[in-house]
Amino acid sequence: MSGVAPRARVRRAGAVYLTLLAAGTVGALLVAPHLDDPASVVAALLPTGAGAYLAWSAYRADRTEAATAADPGTLADRLAVAVRRQWETEAQIRRLEDPYPLPVAWRAADADLAEATRPGGLDGRDGELGDLFTERVPTRRLLVLGAPGSGKTLLLVRLVLSLIERRRPGGPVPVLFPLASWDPGAQDLRGWMERKLTQDHPDLGTAASEEDGPVTRAAALLDRRLVLPVLDGFDELPAAVGATALHAVNEALPYGCGLVLSSRPDEYRAALRPRSGVPPRLTGMAGIRLEPLHGPDVEAYLLRDAGGSGTPAAARWRPVVDALGTNAPVAEALTRPLMVSLARSVYNPRPAEGHEELPDPGELLRCSTPAEVEHHLFEAFVGAAYRPHPRRPCRWTPARAHAALRHLARHMERGLDGAAELAWWKLHRAVPTALPPVLVGALLGCLGWLVEGMAMELTHRAAPNPLFPPHWEERGGLGVVAAGLCGGLVCGLVAAVVITLLYAGVAPDLSAGLVLNRLADGGSLALVGVIVAGFAFGGRPELRRPSHWDRRALLTGAAAAALYVLAFGNACGTVSALLYGVLAAAVGAVGADGVRADPACPVARVRWHWSPRGILTGLVGGALIGGGILLEGLFADVLSGGASREYLGPAEPLEAFWAAEQVAAVYAVSCMLVQGLRTVPVGLGTSVDGRTLLGNDRRTLGTCVFTAAVLGAAMIGTQGWCAMLWGSARVWGAGAGDSGLWVYVVGLVPALLTGLAIGIRQAAWGHYALARCHLALRAKLPFDLLAFLADAHEHHGVLRRAGAVYQFRHIELQHHLADPRREFTGLSAATAPRSRCAPSPTTGPPPRPGRAGH
Repeated sequence: MSGVAPRARVRRAGAVYLTLLAAGTVGALLVAPHLDDPASVVAALLPTGAGAYLAWSAYRADRTEAATAADPGTLADRLAVAVRRQWETEAQIRRLEDPYPLPVAWRAADADLAEATRPGGLDGRDGELGDLFTERVPTRRLLVLGAPGSGKTLLLVRLVLSLIERRRPGGPVPVLFPLASWDPGAQDLRGWMERKLTQDHPDLGTAASEEDGPVTRAAALLDRRLVLPVLDGFDELPAAVGATALHAVNEALPYGCGLVLSSRPDEYRAALRPRSGVPPRLTGMAGIRLEPLHGPDVEAYLLRDAGGSGTPAAARWRPVVDALGTNAPVAEALTRPLMVSLARSVYNPRPAEGHEELPDPGELLRCSTPAEVEHHLFEAFVGAAYRPHPRRPCRWTPARAHAALRHLARHMERGLDGAAELAWWKLHRAVPTALPPVLVGALLGCLGWLVEGMAMELTHRAAPNPLFPPHWEERGGLGVVAAGLCGGLVCGLVAAVVITLLYAGVAPDLSAGLVLNRLADGGSLALVGVIVAGFAFGGRPELRRPSHWDRRALLTGAAAAALYVLAFGNACGTVSALLYGVLAAAVGAVGADGVRADPACPVARVRWHWSPRGILTGLVGGALIGGGILLEGLFADVLSGGASREYLGPAEPLEAFWAAEQVAAVYAVSCMLVQGLRTVPVGLGTSVDGRTLLGNDRRTLGTCVFTAAVLGAAMIGTQGWCAMLWGSARVWGAGAGDSGLWVYVVGLVPALLTGLAIGIRQAAWGHYALARCHLALRAKLPFDLLAFLADAHEHHGVLRRAGAVYQFRHIELQHHLADPRREFTGLSAATAPRSRCAPSPTTGPPPRPGRAGH
């Protein structure tokens, strides 16, 4: 029996129980007004609370037990399966073992670079690295040095797969961490590795067992040393932080912790010799240095990949292999595994690619320097990778693919998405900062005005005795609150302006006072959204010192108060506006503009989580917001000059109390909904490619809207029903004697908008959708960007996938594409008879030098 089925059954049972409970409660409350003693129904429902709590506790206990059933050893075994599957797939896509692994040899590193040096004892080649690490390195700490393109990553992938095959159940799991996205100055290595683990394997982001304490599963595996870090690309870190990075590695992985680190020799030597401070040094590190490829090995590899010696396809390589082992530029370039891999990709097309005439590798002999050979191979690689394939037609031409890859490479070079790493949920960093809150505010403003206005129109027409007809100029406030909750003060103010413009466009008669009133309401409600966000997100409210208050919130509150004075000619509305401004400045801001920081990984799904703190903060937030309405009502005589006119709150004390209670209930429910809807990741056995995570994340938004609509409508509707039953003169515009059914329908509106705000805020899909539209319009990138990235990885081998993120096949390919001096000619060795290295029509090929040793 799989470990997923019990958890699925428990979730299904809990969902059915909650649905039946909510349906029974709502049904009983709806029937109660038609009985002689409605209060008896409420009295009968009260004892069910204890049984409901016991059932809910048992349900939560089952879920907790199912979530924490796996011990660290079992988690490590599951992680090993996921890591092996990931790198076996990557090796197959990159053809690392086709026709066979490229032979790479190494020798012991220089004594000034590694401590545990054993001249001659660490030498080896090909598949011996696993034996070397497990049998000849007792400290299990290995430094792998090599020149650019010497095959360091290729060798580390082989080492990871070899160690996974050798590991015993419950043993440490080798995990490859590309260091290019690590910022040593801002992140400690252990915390960064934990975030990378939860990003690539989201199931590790859930809570660990009680034995490990309040930490994630990833942190528990790191604490128990069940993860063997294989750190690739130390040389890809900025040179200025090399010494800091080595010191951070020493702190996070002291002597006794297994470790593999790869780097270029010069960059590593520079990190060991900082200009100031004590030189860092990794303790107990055994070091090896990769050797250049030998001519016979390259010859055998290229000829075998071309079909074997003696075939017509292999004969094309004869001029090139004759130059190997000499001082020819092509011979020097082909001592690097990267260049050999590119050369075979360019000049050895597969049979399915349908080439009538195979490209001639002899043109490499026309290049005058090794750098020119490398440039030619890099330039030709993209065109060769996008050759037409009869069984797998590509949606993008080589020229368009090259342009898109070049833009992405420059984006990654600027560090906007983490150096050398491309994650779809971080692409919004390429979008101007002001654009997302403006567009989201406009969207929520329009939806709030339309949904709230239409719902009020329908329900008031259905109500038997409405006390007043709905006014469209009074609608849309909940959309402003949702915008403030979703995107901070800027987003809320944009929604307020949009709602004002919408009404101005349809109003038969528009006055300046009405416009000022709408803008004043919009500013106040935007502050309410920020307050709700401050009480709902981040675990606990953040009470700031007066010196750290958000001045924008204070200014907005003061501006709204002034607009109320101009609109009404008196001080009505100023109390609420100033109170909300102070609260938003002191409590409401969560990060910049009320928006939380980026999540560690995309959302997979949501679950409902009750906590005493969440309920308490929800009640406190709702009470503070409702307090503004109550104060307006109690001070109506003083502020407006008489009790006969009503503005924000009724002047009669009891009515003012019930009006404040209704407003407080709406925002308290909103706070509790935000607190209760928590995100959870997918399981380790689930594919973690970007498309899967995007699909899960997109479904999360719908889940948030549906869950919030059902629960919010039930809670807000029940509150309104009780208010009508026990003393409120009116609830949401209808008298107490009217039917209570429509109260639940009206309660659906704020719940629906709250759920939409929660989904937009917590799910990354909306930000990605905006980013890809922006990049498609401004940078001419493919609109279906994830499909393009997946195609470039799976079918063309230009990108590699490390967990849920994409990287270029090699960092040098990224540097080449990002270089503004490089221009794509649209031709490649596979499609053009001439290239930069091809001979001119008037000059023949130069004489081939003889091979050394012949």
